Amino acid sequence: MTMEKVLITGASGSLAKRVKRNLIASGYEVVCLTTNPKKVDNVSIFYWNVSEGIIDDKALISCSHIVHLSGYSIVKPWTSKNRRLMYESRIDTANLIFERCIALAIHPKTFICASAMGYYGLDANGLKTENDLAAKDWISSMCEDWEKAANQFKSLGSRVVQMRISLLLTKDAGFLQPTVLSMRLGVGVVFGKGNQPIEWIHIDDAAKFVSFAIQNATIKGPYNLASNEKLNQYQFMKLIKNKVAKYALLIKLPQWFLTILFGQRSNILVGGCALSVDKLISTNFSFDYPTLTSAIEKEIN
Repeated sequence: MTMEKVLITGASGSLAKRVKRNLIASGYEVVCLTTNPKKVDNVSIFYWNVSEGIIDDKALISCSHIVHLSGYSIVKPWTSKNRRLMYESRIDTANLIFERCIALAIHPKTFICASAMGYYGLDANGLKTENDLAAKDWISSMCEDWEKAANQFKSLGSRVVQMRISLLLTKDAGFLQPTVLSMRLGVGVVFGKGNQPIEWIHIDDAAKFVSFAIQNATIKGPYNLASNEKLNQYQFMKLIKNKVAKYALLIKLPQWFLTILFGQRSNILVGGCALSVDKLISTNFSFDYPTLTSAIEKEIN
């Protein structure tokens, strides 16, 4: 069997690094796009620049699968400049890849795109399924455009998968790193009342789903990527505390205080939306870290 080629964007991110490692181990040829000219080797790493409409065609030629994970960090301050970067790095990049695929007559079998649970809105409440509509705030509108950009690839005959990713648990980046550090210093912070749901998935399970989606032709459309273990934020933080630093104090920071510190970004911290993972479970996907206990033990050991 001929080795299939997979293109990954956002290759410097923690999730993309794991996806790349898994796919290489499974026998795929993996190439990446980078915005940093110093990283280019023109063998497995190629240059692109979305603002200038540049993409090295060699990255796309003979490509069977595309995994689009690029995206400027959503936890950066929500200035107009940063919002533009967040949008451009997700949607404009997908559009650029699509345009070059048309120009080069490339028809990928699969286009897998990151999305986010932010699709359901900053103020979303209740249990959300993949059939729920996007909300009307700017993050949900960005996620909706992100998924629409991915859906363009259907016209090329591609099977399109959108991953509505919850909080990624990894000690390398994101939420867990500062949380563990804070607790080891003696204080853990619960955002808001603490009774709101918190949705998460271990980064290795998210990466595993990408390989699973490439290899299973029945996987298509949006999927909520989250653990099936449902916890509220207080339970979540207490369990981390018991694993990391039992002596730490848990302190609740009220919503108004978080709003002063973080502005509208505080809604990401407080949350309130729960995700149904029935569609994910129906695929027979198996979690390596189905519980928060197993996920935290993996990261601190």
